[in-house]
Amino acid sequence: MNKEKLPFEMPSLDLTGKVAVVTGGTKGLGYGIVMTLAYHGAKVVITSRHQNDCDAVAQEVIDMGGEAMGIKTDVQNTEEIQNLIDKTVEKFGKVDIMINNAGVAVTKRFTEMTEEEYDRVLDSNLKSVYFGSQIAAKQMIAQGEGGKIINMCSIGGIKGNNQLSTYGASKAGAINLTKSMAWELGRYNINVNAICPGYVETALNTEALNNPKFREKTLKGIPLRRFGTVQEIAALTLFLASDCCNMITGEYIVADMGATLGGNV
Repeated sequence: MNKEKLPFEMPSLDLTGKVAVVTGGTKGLGYGIVMTLAYHGAKVVITSRHQNDCDAVAQEVIDMGGEAMGIKTDVQNTEEIQNLIDKTVEKFGKVDIMINNAGVAVTKRFTEMTEEEYDRVLDSNLKSVYFGSQIAAKQMIAQGEGGKIINMCSIGGIKGNNQLSTYGASKAGAINLTKSMAWELGRYNINVNAICPGYVETALNTEALNNPKFREKTLKGIPLRRFGTVQEIAALTLFLASDCCNMITGEYIVADMGATLGGNV
């Protein structure tokens, strides 16, 4: 089709010239997101708790012909988050996209959860999103060009889960925070959205999801009769980070193959 004959300019998934920060970007969903954004032209900054892992993924991006940098960051530490944003600006000149992906889960009965475990989950999954977004937003506001903040949440934040009370509470908090941030940051042309994945097959959980009994029982409650993939969540993240998503803010997008629909399937 001849693009010159289109009656208007089509929004694009191209991220050329954009700078994206991805926390927890060396494994699982984060790794897939890094590679997808880089493939579509973004300069990416990758974080994890281990510098060697950050450097390895950054080198993969560079070997693909992209631009990347890895920065060891504990997202529970606001000083380290500030350092992350400062070094990103020093290297690439700006921050356009902030993806809060890092997080942890502790599987334990509600009556047995310790205060230390509670604090670790809430700090990793909620406090880090709050201050990671705050510090990135201040930079975006100073730039005056808007931006995109994307929070990786979970269907665990919209329904109850056995032995995942702290995880669910942290993700529910992040969903509400997404909406509140969208209200406050909209005036600066900053879009804030969340993604709530269901079961997604990654290298870390393949063994559990492939357990025959667990798989059969779980898939019976999923209308599409399958688990999600890292590539699918990465593609959704790309959409939210791109100009295709300029009119969407304050939303949490459930990507769970229909698992939270309820009813008998």
